[in-house]
Amino acid sequence: MTMLDSKSHMKKLDGYKFPVYSTEFCPRNESEWNKRASTLNCNKTNGYTCLPNENFTELLEFCYTAPFIWIQEGVCLYLKSKGSYVNAYNCSHFIDGCHNTSYQSRQIFDYPACITIGNGCFLAERSCKSSPNTTHQPETSGLDMNDWLWVLIVIGIAAVVSFSSCMLYVYRKRSEWFF
Repeated sequence: MTMLDSKSHMKKLDGYKFPVYSTEFCPRNESEWNKRASTLNCNKTNGYTCLPNENFTELLEFCYTAPFIWIQEGVCLYLKSKGSYVNAYNCSHFIDGCHNTSYQSRQIFDYPACITIGNGCFLAERSCKSSPNTTHQPETSGLDMNDWLWVLIVIGIAAVVSFSSCMLYVYRKRSEWFF
């Protein structure tokens, strides 16, 4: 698929002061980020950005009015349609994934909790329930539930073997004392 083909599949949204497109997911790495920035014709003055909308119901990608946005620790960003500006959302109550350092918006793929939404909320919020209608980052790597099960089994076996070896060692040492 060429860049023109990929752009023709993007859904442009109305109500913003600059072109804004709906997307299924934000870039998951720097390579995808650069590809999307190129597809939207973003440049050094108007940098590519991918954020939720103000209702946290869809992800938006656009060339913002600055090269990047400085995201302060403890907040996620979203785009408001009225005025077409970026606003902050306190993420300190997230179950996990709220960053404790500031970063540039072009690194948001390193902080997926801020772009993983569904049911009108960030999925990392305790009050947010996941459903089939969620919009989130597809996993590119990591362990799924079956992998975790195997990890736990291996750790369990290693613990049993270690404990047994220690007990055998203690038993043999005690036996030497009596002879």
